[in-house]
Amino acid sequence: MGNACGNSQLTVSTSDNKQKEEEEMSNPKGGQLFPMANSPQRSSAGSTANGGRKKVILGKGYGLLDWITLGTKHPDLAGTGGIIRKITNDELARHNTETDAWTCIRGKVYNITPYMKFHPGGIDELMRSVGCDGTDLFDEIHRWVNVESMLAKCLVGYIIADGVDGKEKNKKSNGSMVSKSSLSVPTQSKEIFAVPQNIKKSPPIPRYDWYQSDKSITIVVYTKHKGLTNEDILVNVKNNRKTDIWIVLGDKILQLCLDLFEEICESEVKISTEGNIEVILLKQEIGKKWLSLGKELSGHHKLLPKNNRETSYFDCKLISKTPVTHDTWIFGVALPRGSFMHVPVGRHLIIQTEMSGMEIGRNYTPVVSLNPDEAVNISGNGRDISFMIKVYKDGALTPFLGSLKISETIKISEHLGNFKFSRLESIEQLILIAGGTGFTPMVKLMRQVKLLFGNKTEKDILWKDSLENLVRYSHDRFQVYHTLSAPSPDWKGNNGRITKEVLHKQLPPPPGVTDLDKLLICVCGPTPFTNSMETALQELGYPSETIHLFT
Repeated sequence: MGNACGNSQLTVSTSDNKQKEEEEMSNPKGGQLFPMANSPQRSSAGSTANGGRKKVILGKGYGLLDWITLGTKHPDLAGTGGIIRKITNDELARHNTETDAWTCIRGKVYNITPYMKFHPGGIDELMRSVGCDGTDLFDEIHRWVNVESMLAKCLVGYIIADGVDGKEKNKKSNGSMVSKSSLSVPTQSKEIFAVPQNIKKSPPIPRYDWYQSDKSITIVVYTKHKGLTNEDILVNVKNNRKTDIWIVLGDKILQLCLDLFEEICESEVKISTEGNIEVILLKQEIGKKWLSLGKELSGHHKLLPKNNRETSYFDCKLISKTPVTHDTWIFGVALPRGSFMHVPVGRHLIIQTEMSGMEIGRNYTPVVSLNPDEAVNISGNGRDISFMIKVYKDGALTPFLGSLKISETIKISEHLGNFKFSRLESIEQLILIAGGTGFTPMVKLMRQVKLLFGNKTEKDILWKDSLENLVRYSHDRFQVYHTLSAPSPDWKGNNGRITKEVLHKQLPPPPGVTDLDKLLICVCGPTPFTNSMETALQELGYPSETIHLFT
């Protein structure tokens, strides 16, 4: 036996994302902005274009690392002496003040009083979930946050039902919990006390078959969903055998979880126009007959709501590390052998590690090459992914990334986000506004572009040579307008920041009510930059329907 394997206008604006002078945009009194004002790839969900939410400035000593330290020094933040209790809804409702605050998330009750000043969304937002079941508010924005890790030292006990309607009567549905941090941690196992609910008829679960040849195993899933693409199918293989297959079907995800009969070495995905999906698994040993597909694991053949499931992670390996500027690198990672994931335009992933017993992560958007002559590149083959990341010596996660060596393991999530590529189909003008490494979500959209790119110094300009080459070979389809806030004496370009006046000169006029679908403005960058751009756009008269904030 052998081995089988061996024409729309588009404008972009960006601004610095690593400079001390941004303090006047964040906190002139020296408090920490959380996420840090110069953090890459923070969530921009706190903006009014996404529902009227704003990020807040945390006081000095109330950042994520300070919260981790507090939990290490004081393991009983719940104040229960380590005793895990059973809590009724009535008792939960009595703890509803800022100085005595309990909440329930996925059946677990937490004393969040000590967390009040650490919450990136501010005390007022956190108070929306106090004294009640805050699961819906929590999941609305950051279902991927591992609350069990973040609030482990605050656990009081478990909620118990005091009636069929007990859970519902204390659940708040107005407003939203706001994640102001790009530091995120994924949801783990859900342990809840079930409460009877009205049962709705579920859609049928698509059936599947399998067959084999000497070289491969083919799993055929009959979804009956037309228009599926490679981006809707994810394959995660662990140790060449344990295999999870996720298929996105509208607002649901079909999940297949298997411990395969034998090892595989690669996978391939094919999609028919009728919605049938073939996942082809290449056998490690050619010619060996499988007696079964393998063992069904927990969660196998389930159809789950897309927004109510645990975020899954790939155990990837670092395969390349290439400098872009003095403090920014391109990190190339390979998915596990046999795994498969195409990341849609505008989506991000979470890079995760563990620190002091707490899982922390941050959102990063994959990038592709700007070389117009490069037909296939990393991040486009479904096997490898590239990230452009600025490394901060005092960051919470980037020092770990900066210290990674080739072949070391790094945990990366499935793709997340709410940007829909279909929004681009009817537009005639696309505006991208980015700050620093907020530039990365925009890269996949850059085909016919006018780029307004703001940085502090010339050495901070990301992919400067690649951008110049793109201008040279684009035949006027790509233009770059550079501006620096702290240029050297030799700089011959524009000085200053991206301002309301700059936007007024460079952007098309706001559309009429009947033309809202013809304009899309995308924003990504440091918190002060994002907020100022949104405010400027609103003052210039751009409707919220035309603005998308990358998360």
